[in-house]
Amino acid sequence: MELPYRYQEFVKSTLRDISQTEPQRVLEYEEIISKLYILPTDKLLKVMLPLYSSIGRPAELQPEIFRSFVAMSELGFTLDNWLAKLKNNEVLRTAVGVTEEAIPSASSHYDFINRIIDMDERPKIRLKKRKPCKKLGKNAKLPNKNPGVVQRLVDKITCGRRFNLRPERHLQQIFADVCVASSRELGLIPDEIDVSGDGTCIQTGASHYGVKTCECKDFKCDCPRRFSDPIMKFSSKISFLRLGAGTAIMNAGSTVIPAISSLRTTVN
Repeated sequence: MELPYRYQEFVKSTLRDISQTEPQRVLEYEEIISKLYILPTDKLLKVMLPLYSSIGRPAELQPEIFRSFVAMSELGFTLDNWLAKLKNNEVLRTAVGVTEEAIPSASSHYDFINRIIDMDERPKIRLKKRKPCKKLGKNAKLPNKNPGVVQRLVDKITCGRRFNLRPERHLQQIFADVCVASSRELGLIPDEIDVSGDGTCIQTGASHYGVKTCECKDFKCDCPRRFSDPIMKFSSKISFLRLGAGTAIMNAGSTVIPAISSLRTTVN
């Protein structure tokens, strides 16, 4: 893991040189530079260290990959397009903390994801579920299929039950340590806050029709199909984290807390 002051010195010295000849290139990304500059990635160590082997070749560039994901999400890039952007943009490379020769590969980014999100995402074969065909009026919702589920979760937690094997636990711990705890230390979040939990449906790249595995000529047959997204039905509730926007939306029953997006600093 890198030392924070080395990263900050690298950013200041490199951007100072760039700004002497092309100041607009630095000002264009002022906001994301500020966010990455103050992001306390040294606190990643406690969470990330147990996720890697203690023998063999040591893992490298974890803070840089983390910053890379934050910047990629903030600027709205896909991974492949983002890596191409980093290769051709010295300002963004500097903000992430890497040189052109040391840009983390796509496989390193995916490995980082696989370590912090412990999910089995191999394609699965199952029956296709059809969308509800009942038409609802404006602002109307389908009836809850599992009434009282939130109260049951609350009852279990108050009785001492902990969900320590949830797949997003490492991601939530990173958010808590790197963002929320640091915000509290700086006085941005008070000691007593109101916490609310919610789920959200977001669009995925997988098809809800699945891939046919049978010989039926009728595409609408009810035979089992292969689905590349194992948790997808006709929409998908998944964990979502966007540090730049200052909001974490986790699975049902977890937390929505403001992050450190209101912090700003100037690189002199």
